This record gives sequence, C-alpha cells and structure tokens, in this order.
Amino acid sequence: MAKQETATIYSEGQKNKEVNVTWLSQEECIAGGAQDMDMILEYVEKVNKWLAEGKVVEPELLHLLWEEGEYSGKRIGVHAALIRSEEMRVAAVKGIPSNPMNPINHQTPRSNGMIILYNEDTGYPFAVMDDTIVSALRTGASSALGAKYCARPDSKILGLVGCGVIQNAHIEATSKVMKQIETVRLYDMNKEKAEAFAAKWAHLGYKFEICSDIEEAVAQSDIVYTATNVNLGEEYIPKEWIKKGSFHSGVSMWDHQHEAILEGFNKYCMDYKLRLKDDKYPLSELTKAGKLDPEDIVELGEVIRGSRPCRESEDDSVFFVTLGICATDTANSYRIYKNAKEKGLGTEVKLWSNPAMF
Repeated sequence: MAKQETATIYSEGQKNKEVNVTWLSQEECIAGGAQDMDMILEYVEKVNKWLAEGKVVEPELLHLLWEEGEYSGKRIGVHAALIRSEEMRVAAVKGIPSNPMNPINHQTPRSNGMIILYNEDTGYPFAVMDDTIVSALRTGASSALGAKYCARPDSKILGLVGCGVIQNAHIEATSKVMKQIETVRLYDMNKEKAEAFAAKWAHLGYKFEICSDIEEAVAQSDIVYTATNVNLGEEYIPKEWIKKGSFHSGVSMWDHQHEAILEGFNKYCMDYKLRLKDDKYPLSELTKAGKLDPEDIVELGEVIRGSRPCRESEDDSVFFVTLGICATDTANSYRIYKNAKEKGLGTEVKLWSNPAMF
C-alpha cells in the first residue's frame, strides 16, 4: 500500500488543529528533479499504464479564454487528477495560464503552471508547487513515448515545426527513447531561433538541417512534432506531406488539415480518449462529425500494456494526440515534492491554526 502524505495536523483530542502546507518555488522544484527527463519519462509512462488499468481518475479539462474563439491565444487551463496506484495515492488540481505574447512583451515564459497536491485521508492540500517545468517536459515526454510505442523503430529523421520551449522537451525526450535518429529538420518562422536551437542540441550528435519552409521539415521526416501558435481554422499541413510509415504528434492541434488526418494517416492514437468529449480538437471534431470512428483510436496506455496494438506494419502512418494528462503532472510533482522534502527544501505555510467553520 502506498504511503499517504499528510499535512501537518493534530489529533481530534487536541485543541490545536493547525494545518500547514509546503510551498515549493520553481528553484526548489528543480532541486527536487523537475528537469530530470529520465524521471519525467518514467512517470509519464507509468501514468499512461495506470490510466489504462483504471487507477487514474481525470475529469474533462476546462479552458477559460480571455478572447472568445482564440484557442491558441490568452487562456487558462484548469486540470485535475486523482491517482490510486500501488506506488502513490494522491490528487491534484493544476492551473496553467498561457499568453503567446509574454516572451515578446515581457521576456517571460508563455505559460506558467501551478499545482496543488491533496491528501487522500483528509482532502486537505499538503503542497503548492511550481509546475511550469514539469508541464513542458511531460508534454515532450508524452510525444516521445507515443513515438516509442507507435513510430517505426528504425526512424532516422525527426522533423520539428516550431523551435520553442516545447520542442526542447521533445528533442531531449526523443533522444532517450528513439536511438536511430540521425537527422533533425527544423523550421521556425524566425530562422535565428532555429539556428540557436540546433546549436543548443548539437551535443546530441545529430545532423541538423534548417529548412526554408515547413514542407521541407515535414514531408520526408519519419517522426514529426508540431508545436506552433496556429489557431482553429489555420490548418496548413495537407495530406500530400504525410510520409508513408511516419508518426506525427500534433501537439499544437490545428496544424494538420482534416483531410490530412483522415487520408494521410491510417492509424490513430491518443493519451486519453475522454478528451474526445471536448469540442475544439481535431479528433473530437472528426468523431462527432461521424468522419472517424472512436473505436479506431487507440489509447496509449493500452499499447504500453500490450492489450491493443497501434502500428501493425511498416507502412502504417500514425497520427498521435497528447492533450496533457494532469495525472502525469501529479505523479511527477509528487516525486519532486518527496525529493525536495528529503533535502529539507520548501517553506511551510499555514492554512489555518484552528478551522473557523468547525
């Protein structure tokens, strides 16, 4: 049985019922392992497996849009998850606001995440933590695990559209699970950004090619990750660019035209099929319109468990969607919390001395 974490609380027979919560800054989370991609990959894989085994509860996510219809603009995502595995029993609520103009206007990250961890026994919070790094790294880990289980094992060419924060997580995670990669094709609207990206990751030993247009980065690549700021209605990847046998992770959602998804690919996988209930995502739109059978979409956890295949031949072309399982943030944040506590990190913040409404 997993050991339960408890907030600082006194017994019923004592007058003092004080509850304290541990605050962990981003720097303290880093010291606890937030940048450890090996750990992130381990727990993203575990969570996908736990999800398939019925050990994760995750409701539909909530997106608050500052401007109606601007899904890739200013928004706040609200996520929640509950894990009931042999290793851990913990729940969390995560908030992650995003503004694409932050890097330009303020020279700060586009997004910042914050996560609250809750104790199963009392329901009280025991930690409030930065989740910005984990949120980015687990996105890269999710796509990389999709590739690990659904791409051709001999994939040699990686194509990246967009060279921002998420692609840094993608290339690091992919380098750990896809060992045959030789060439990385990069496209970014800002060529200097692509060049800086190539220089940053030169130590991986890949041949980096800076592409003059998106087609060069996509059409001949075995694995493709798109991480851009495109919005609904701005889809630009046609079916003709889909290489037979390739694996695509559509991280930014609206890069692939519907025709490309339906006719360029013959296999479909996503990390959490409940997301098909959401309104504004390509696979949900296509399934609700009756153009794609939900039964034809495999959940990644099923593939990891070996209970259902995705790729069945070298020529299968796979379209993968990761919409972000909050449980992956939850599990990794819990591990970071445990590591940080062992190092004596964190600030105890009082929730109350005595509950006012008891």
